[in-house]
Amino acid sequence: MALNFDSLIAELGTRSSLTVESSDELVDHVDAAAQKLGEKNPAFAYRKKLLPVRPPLPLTTTAAELLHELGVATTFLGASPLAQVARHWAQVRYCTTLTTRRDGRLALSHVMQDVVYHHKVTQSEQLGIGLALVVAKAVLRESHPGWEFRPVDAEVALKTGFIKDVGTVQSRDDTKKRPDYFLVGHRTRGRRSQFKVYVLECKGTHDTVAFTYKQLAKASLQVGALTVGGVPPPSLMVASRLTKRGITSYVLDPPGDDELWSGSHRDMDELLSATPDEPSWRARRTVPPQPPGTASPAPAGSASAQGRGGVTPGAPRVFDVPEERRGWFTQVLTRAAAAATLLFAGDNATAREYTTPRQRGDASDTILDADATWTQSTAMSLPLPGGLRLEGTRYRTPLRNGKVLEVYRGVEKRLYGYLAEGQVGKYLRTAPRVHERWHGTQIPGAALSVGRDGTALVARITDETRHRWRRAHYTA
Repeated sequence: MALNFDSLIAELGTRSSLTVESSDELVDHVDAAAQKLGEKNPAFAYRKKLLPVRPPLPLTTTAAELLHELGVATTFLGASPLAQVARHWAQVRYCTTLTTRRDGRLALSHVMQDVVYHHKVTQSEQLGIGLALVVAKAVLRESHPGWEFRPVDAEVALKTGFIKDVGTVQSRDDTKKRPDYFLVGHRTRGRRSQFKVYVLECKGTHDTVAFTYKQLAKASLQVGALTVGGVPPPSLMVASRLTKRGITSYVLDPPGDDELWSGSHRDMDELLSATPDEPSWRARRTVPPQPPGTASPAPAGSASAQGRGGVTPGAPRVFDVPEERRGWFTQVLTRAAAAATLLFAGDNATAREYTTPRQRGDASDTILDADATWTQSTAMSLPLPGGLRLEGTRYRTPLRNGKVLEVYRGVEKRLYGYLAEGQVGKYLRTAPRVHERWHGTQIPGAALSVGRDGTALVARITDETRHRWRRAHYTA
């Protein structure tokens, strides 16, 4: 069946309902799955307690918004001269994957029928990230009014402080207990700023509901991999089941301490303007939670607690940020989020200034070289209705009959300027006001998703010879 390109753009921008489930019954199913998995893997004795959340209903979204969230979250993927193109890949590859059913539900489109198994695994993993971010942000907006949350790749953040066990996740069960993302939250109250952190684990599958329970059981172990001052932060676990009959996201909420740092605007600006140091911490083995009234477990290093190899059998590694380094962790998370925003807009040179040598991979690394060029990714400015303007990057791919799919990723011009000038605090305080003005903007003939962080994704079909967006270079 021939693809109608106009309908493709319409589908990307169509608002659909996303089914979200969270209940005590779901907790029981996941606990049962964890108990089953624990028969072969003692690590499941260490997982976090699960609680249901109150789903934000009705929850609506668009395919463009989902791909937008995926694009921002995965900007750190790839460290090659083609990284800029790779960062557009998810939006281009999956732009025909989602549709809206007649009943208004978001679902997989008909083009999914020929996708083979190994491609389904990759697809469900990628779309699972976008869906989890849409759901998690909606949950947190309802439970924390006035707060804005931004994703930070957990591996990118942990590399800054820990010298072992951070890197490519291995296949052994005792080493892959690490979450996908941290959600760093910020709120302005008067002349003070506050920060929170949530741990987020994202799952996706085309399989059965029973498989989803198993995914959430594994997630309940992964989200316990971080503590701050010995106390785990709260978490959100979202597993999405993708079918042509509709997409359902299952979400649970392991509790914890979410307060991270607070201070005056002046203190925050000073904190975020400095490059964080890189401590040489090591992950430690954890001890299992004990039921109320039972004796405390032996210390992890004691003889009674040790198994073969001198460690507690099955104990996963925990990355503990010392209590006195809360400000440092706030600094790392916020600057990494700023770097991701700039990378989303294609500004590699400025993003480099927000990252540490370990995050980049090597002190002599040149993967974010400002002089690097990509043949199909061009820096340019896009004017929007209402006097708004984006600064960002475009990817163009040819279609049939001389048509071209253009995907534009950018940041609102004023917010981009703050980040380019190193004013992260001013960016954080201004972004909500910009979003209020920007929200609801539409572009005729294009699908548009605008984020509360000032980023935007625009997709449209053009003729090969027609170019309305002009090149521009920002000067601080």
